[in-house]
Amino acid sequence: MMHKAIAKILLSLNLFTKLMIMLLLISILPICLIQFTSYKISTSTIEKQTKELISANLQQSSNSVAGFFHAYDNIMLDIYTDNSYIDNLKYINVWDTKNYYPAKHQIEKKLENIVYVYSEILGAAIVGLNGDATFYDTVTRSGEESFCFDVNNIRTNAMFKDSLKVKHAIYSNTIHKADKNYGSKNYFYIAHQLTDFNNYKNGPVGSIILCIDEKALRKVYSAGMDSHSNVTFLVNGEGDIISFPLEAYVGLNIYQEYGNGSIEKVTKKFFRDKHFMDAEQLEVHSSSIKDGVFTLINVQNLTYALKDVQNISKIIIFIGILFGSMCVLIAMSFAADTDKSVKKIIYGMRKTDQGDYDVQISLEGKDEFARIARHFNDMIVRIKESNRQEKEALVRKKNAEIKSLEAQINPHFLYNTLDAINWVAVEHEEFHISKMLIHLAAILRYSIQKSNEIVTIQEELEYLKKYIYLQQERYCYSFQCAIHMEEGLKSSKIHKLLLQPLIENTIVHGFPGAGGQDEIHILIEKQSDSCIQLQVRDNGKGMARELVELFNNYDYKRDNVETSIGVRNVITRLKLYYGSGSYFHVASDEQGTVVTIRIPYEI
Repeated sequence: MMHKAIAKILLSLNLFTKLMIMLLLISILPICLIQFTSYKISTSTIEKQTKELISANLQQSSNSVAGFFHAYDNIMLDIYTDNSYIDNLKYINVWDTKNYYPAKHQIEKKLENIVYVYSEILGAAIVGLNGDATFYDTVTRSGEESFCFDVNNIRTNAMFKDSLKVKHAIYSNTIHKADKNYGSKNYFYIAHQLTDFNNYKNGPVGSIILCIDEKALRKVYSAGMDSHSNVTFLVNGEGDIISFPLEAYVGLNIYQEYGNGSIEKVTKKFFRDKHFMDAEQLEVHSSSIKDGVFTLINVQNLTYALKDVQNISKIIIFIGILFGSMCVLIAMSFAADTDKSVKKIIYGMRKTDQGDYDVQISLEGKDEFARIARHFNDMIVRIKESNRQEKEALVRKKNAEIKSLEAQINPHFLYNTLDAINWVAVEHEEFHISKMLIHLAAILRYSIQKSNEIVTIQEELEYLKKYIYLQQERYCYSFQCAIHMEEGLKSSKIHKLLLQPLIENTIVHGFPGAGGQDEIHILIEKQSDSCIQLQVRDNGKGMARELVELFNNYDYKRDNVETSIGVRNVITRLKLYYGSGSYFHVASDEQGTVVTIRIPYEI
């Protein structure tokens, strides 16, 4: 009935009206179909490529977050493979009244060094089996007062107890804390048990707990994020929000609030309930991190991503009859430019995935794709630099391993050979040579075995006497050496081989002096109840002023430790062994040189 009514109306119209209607229909319908088809194709292409781009960016962010946590795994590894923590913790666990507080102080200093290197660590704590906590807090800048840790109740803390039961790192949900003195922060904990690998069957001896600033985690994955078009956040396996762009929602459990469905469905319910990115089309992607311990979720507002296409389509439809061909060209040009931009980005990502970190994406303009390209280029530069540093660290580690292997030449071969030569000397009644060989063997044995071992001052002096005897024989007793030691210091502790390089430096470079007989005086005395002073004096020709300034202001961190020898080696080892508790100074003129060392007094 409808088509008969339309036909009747058309038949009643005049020819001009019919032609106008026909021309309008012939022009409008193809244009509308073309624009509709173009819109659908462009939208589908952009939507598909945007999803690919989202997935690629999410994977990159996921890798960055995994790297973020991996850095703390390495810190944990450095701590629980450092025997000094275990050794000091033993005194704390048994409440050794003599060593309890020195042990806590040693641990606190090492923790302070760690948290100052990693600014995102708000605090680090070593907790003994009885709940005795040693910590350093960067918020309070103290090892006495803590913003991060409830020190008084840490022994009943569930995370501490759980860390003693498992052999892997465990993570807390994110905690919000406000303090009138230190402000408010969001942070979470990472804990790992400490085990004495020499007595691993006895179980753990304590726990490591790190307090991490949630803002640092947010920076890792939020680079280039536009909250109008996409939001990325991190949840744990139980659905607790660990990190979110809006701090008010950190700590919320989305499963408890919105059901236990798939992460995509629960996330959509959460976003719609909170009116984030109000849109009909929300695309949710997720990536598992650390075998499901965390999930990184990205929510994309496709309506926002496609709004430019929709606006252009409305304009084209509005002026389609008059400017149809122009709108088609604009739409095709827009789609082509968009496709070209996305292909460049995907090509760059593909090359990066294949290991090419020299690739750069070149896009002009200030749109989202150009911004993504700039952030991608910046990220690749950072990854390349990180890889370079990692390779450099591996090379240094390999060189250290090679040097360690080279140093493991069987000393017994050397000792046996010297012993054989000694007996040949005895058989030929060369007792002077025999004595020198015996002293040389003792020096080699002392030097090679555990070069960084702590010995008594008496043991160190016995070694020095043998060394000085050989040097006097070598230089035909052209110098004299006297040792002056305060009573009661024989059993005091000192690291091996701290004085020998100074003696050698004097013999090789300091003599002959301006006077007659060359002399060396070694003075060892207590400076205070907690400090020993060791001095090496000579009457040699002295050092150049530039060299004295170098030694007195030597920065061992800027030098290559592997190539440091002589005096620089002594300075470096003093700082590494005793830290700020050590002192080194050189005074020199044409009358001779005085090298002064101070170390903690230990028995």
